[in-house]
Amino acid sequence: FFRSFAFFSFRREVALGFTLWPAPAMACSNDNVCLFSTRFVRMFSYGFLSVALLLYLRQLGLSEAQIGSLLTLILIGDLVVTLILTTTADRWGRRRTLLIGAALKTFAGITFAVCSNYWILAIAGTIGVITVTGGETGPFLAVEQAALTEMVADSAGIARLFGWFTLIASLALAAGAMAGGALV
Repeated sequence: FFRSFAFFSFRREVALGFTLWPAPAMACSNDNVCLFSTRFVRMFSYGFLSVALLLYLRQLGLSEAQIGSLLTLILIGDLVVTLILTTTADRWGRRRTLLIGAALKTFAGITFAVCSNYWILAIAGTIGVITVTGGETGPFLAVEQAALTEMVADSAGIARLFGWFTLIASLALAAGAMAGGALV
């Protein structure tokens, strides 16, 4: 089946004059694989959190007012951290910026997993890059998109790469939401 699909796809691409698949050089790049895989994992977790986070906070014993204020602080923190990390990404280096964001996210995730104190959760949620919207609200997307544009020389390649990047993210977000829903 896959061979026939690949042949059909190849014939259609030749007839249309463009390709739908990333070029082999793009597909084999270590940076490309790293960006795609971390985006997949991150978007899966965002989808999962969009379903499970509120229920988890309620199970910890937080009141509705505390949950609402915590989510507000998380959004404000995402805004501030995103502003700081994206405006300094070129100066610090994109890889370092992504690693700093990942470390903040890891810190916040571990804190949320082991702690139930509202104030500690508020601090961790504010400086950690946890999304509460089910979508990309942190610094990662802007930095990754800037890095992706440097991987391809032509604009058609960039459009294809962004298309795949968005598709992978959407599939991961849906899978994460389904996994979160299955546990609820």
